[in-house]
Amino acid sequence: MKGFSFLLGIGLLIGLWGCSSDARQQTRIPPSPSDDEVKRAKIGVEYLDNIIRRNPRSAANFHKRGELYMVLRNFPAALEDVNEALDISPSNGLYLLTKARILRQLKRYDESLAAARRAEVLQQDTPELYILLGDLTQQKKQYRQAKLYLAKALQMAPYEGEAYFYNGMLDASQGDTLSAIALMQKALELKPRFAPAYIELTSIHTRLRDYEQARYINSQGLKYFPKESALYYTRGLSYSTQKRLDSALICFRKAIFFDSTNYVADFQAGAIYLKWNSLPQAIKTFQKVIRYNPKYPQVNFMLGTAYDRMGNLEGAVEQYGLAVEVDPSDWRSKGRLYRAQQRKYYLDTYGTLPPASPEVATESEEESSPTQERPLDPERIPLQVLTPRLEIKTKIDTARNLKIKP
Repeated sequence: MKGFSFLLGIGLLIGLWGCSSDARQQTRIPPSPSDDEVKRAKIGVEYLDNIIRRNPRSAANFHKRGELYMVLRNFPAALEDVNEALDISPSNGLYLLTKARILRQLKRYDESLAAARRAEVLQQDTPELYILLGDLTQQKKQYRQAKLYLAKALQMAPYEGEAYFYNGMLDASQGDTLSAIALMQKALELKPRFAPAYIELTSIHTRLRDYEQARYINSQGLKYFPKESALYYTRGLSYSTQKRLDSALICFRKAIFFDSTNYVADFQAGAIYLKWNSLPQAIKTFQKVIRYNPKYPQVNFMLGTAYDRMGNLEGAVEQYGLAVEVDPSDWRSKGRLYRAQQRKYYLDTYGTLPPASPEVATESEEESSPTQERPLDPERIPLQVLTPRLEIKTKIDTARNLKIKP
């Protein structure tokens, strides 16, 4: 069995990197991600662990193991291995390209762009590098440079779906929505197993209020990627935009289930809990968002509101105060902070709360919607609408008839 694993590991490594020397291979459509691929990657890591222990100065082995960690989505371990490879061979453009790819996955975009540009200087002349540079430069609003990089990628690999996708992203960022949709659809024709295209098209059609098309594209993506957190998140946003909060919350929960670090889904779920006055759940969810991103927009205000309604004035004052620190022009947080401080002062001094002002009552009515009053989602619960067809006459007043008409 050990001999079989050893041979399988060698076969895996030859298969993964033997073809990578030809840059034009980037035009092919990759095979469907599967559990077998993950198993092979785990075997490959195991095999390389033994090899690296025996020969810790091989840059190629560290790089190969880093690539396998990327398959396993263990990006910190992948980055550590690629850095080891670069310590041994600092002028290797391929290793720098891999480092840039990993840093992009970790959302460290400035570092990713720096590594990609170093790879370009070292003449790592591949479509993958130019697509990566096109994406990173358009994020920095360097649109002309991004266009040139993507054009070069398509010149080298005219059937590369990702190049069309990032061209679509570039057009979307400049306001040309129709061109963006066409390019992203072209990307999916060439590369149907490319999750970012499904995610972005769902978002674009949601913004255009074409909800049916948004969810159709999203469903197509979920067929290929049934565990993709971002697909469930964008689906939840389409329901939320339509005020279908039951369905939206189900989607946000699935997004969190498949990626516990997806704090933007936590924030949206928390907003629904707050709207329904499910305050303990809202507080727990917003606290999780703060753990991942303390500066996430409006999270302190929302958590302060939840504390306020729970009667935790100390927590409310703290969170409103943090919201004002983050954005000194936030008049809502300033007003809430002042009122919470006044209420806390009354409670500490007189043992009672001051009478509620009309503004507080209005805000409460606008922001809260009790759970029992929220509308049912007709997609989840079929409703049969009964139309009355009877006519009632009364003899109490002979001059008037009371009728109920359909």
